[in-house]
Amino acid sequence: MKNKISMMLTLLGLSINVASAGNGSAGIGYSSDYFREGSLISAEAIQANASYGLSAAGLDASFGIFTNQPVDGGVDTYIIDAALSKVLNDTFTASLGLEHTEMVAGVATLDVTASVSIEALLNPSLTIKRDTEESLYVFEVGASHDIDFDIANLSLSAVYGNTDVTTSSNIDYYVIGADLSRSLSENSAFNVSVDYVDSDAITNEAVVGAGITIKF
Repeated sequence: MKNKISMMLTLLGLSINVASAGNGSAGIGYSSDYFREGSLISAEAIQANASYGLSAAGLDASFGIFTNQPVDGGVDTYIIDAALSKVLNDTFTASLGLEHTEMVAGVATLDVTASVSIEALLNPSLTIKRDTEESLYVFEVGASHDIDFDIANLSLSAVYGNTDVTTSSNIDYYVIGADLSRSLSENSAFNVSVDYVDSDAITNEAVVGAGITIKF
C-alpha cells in the first residue's frame, strides 16, 4: 500500500515538472470501487491522474495519464490518452484521439476515440470508441449540469453507455453522479463524489470517492 502511494506521488511530481511550461492539473484520491465501461474492475483503490493541454493553429491538444491501484490486491490499471479538439461556432466541440489502456495482468487495448459535445442546456455529449485490433465499440451518451454555490461547486451528470465485450455480446450501463468540490487555494481543490451505477454486469452499485486536485 505504501509503495503504491509513493509511486503515484512520484508520478504526479514528474507530471508537474513536465507540464510547468503549459496548463495542466494533477490529482490523487480514493474510490470505493473502480467502474469502467460497464464492468467492475476493482474494489476500493487509490487513483492518480495528470493532464496537460495547449492550443495551437486553432486546435486544442490534450494529454492525460491515469492509474487505478487496488488497495487489497487486484489488477492495476493504467490509461494514457491524447486528443485534438476544435470548437465550432462557439457551441460545438469535436474531438479525435487515442486511448491506450493497460492492465498489469496483461490486457492492453488501443482505442480510437471521437466525441462531440454541445455547450447548451444539460451540455449533451456523444463519445464513440473503437478497439483498433478487435473492432469492438463503446458508445456513450452523456449530460451534465453545474451549480455554483458560494462555498462549493456541485456537478451533476448522467451517462448511458453500451460496450462490446466480444463481437457477439455487449453490456448496457447507466451512471448517475454528483461531485461536490471546494477550493482550498487559488490552484487546489478538494472534492467528494457519489456515482450510482447499474449495468448488465453490476446491479445497483454506489461508488464513493474523494480526492485533491492541483492546477499548474
